[in-house]
Amino acid sequence: MNNLIESICALRIFVGYVKCLIYKCNLKYLSMPITYLLIILLLVPSAESVINEVSVKEFSTYTKALTNEDKLAIILDKYDLTKKEFNVLKAICLSEAESNSYTDAYAVINTIYNRTHSKSWVKSISNRYGKDTGKSMYYQAIAPNQFVVYQHGSYKKHLKTSNGLGYDAIIDFLYSEEIMHNYLSFRAHNIKVKNSVAFSDKGNNYFNELKLSNRI
Repeated sequence: MNNLIESICALRIFVGYVKCLIYKCNLKYLSMPITYLLIILLLVPSAESVINEVSVKEFSTYTKALTNEDKLAIILDKYDLTKKEFNVLKAICLSEAESNSYTDAYAVINTIYNRTHSKSWVKSISNRYGKDTGKSMYYQAIAPNQFVVYQHGSYKKHLKTSNGLGYDAIIDFLYSEEIMHNYLSFRAHNIKVKNSVAFSDKGNNYFNELKLSNRI
């Protein structure tokens, strides 16, 4: 409070000095505009200082890169998945991506995602597990006769996997939903399917494209 009073007093003295100087120089008609201008220059911080303060103290917090753990929290909420359901979905994808490369794992999770946007696949799974379950990637992944690794139980070796290129691919796809392909089915790389597409040398062969008429 004392500092504020002292500042006001100092400002009044300064203004009085400026007025005297102006009258002495016979510039009395310009006294008030000049006085106000000087007060504004003294009290208002420069634009550069404001920009620097924001860029250093605040903007940097918005540009911080998200970790996989950060993205996972968003993914669970976005797709209404429990951590247990995500782990099963992740393990199935990693097991089906035989080469365990980034590209192969990305293509597998993309396939399951596509099924949740197919009218026929959504209807089929919802009829088995209940209303709207066909829109869940978890139920699409555990449906009978779909993914061999789940039926045989070999997927379990990846239940606790939380790193590696394949894991990164699953997180990146679910977080960004950047589509690689529109296929609904695949077979292992050593099983040839007519008109199928492979996205890597040792990756699966993809086929049965999602048609626009069948898309939700």
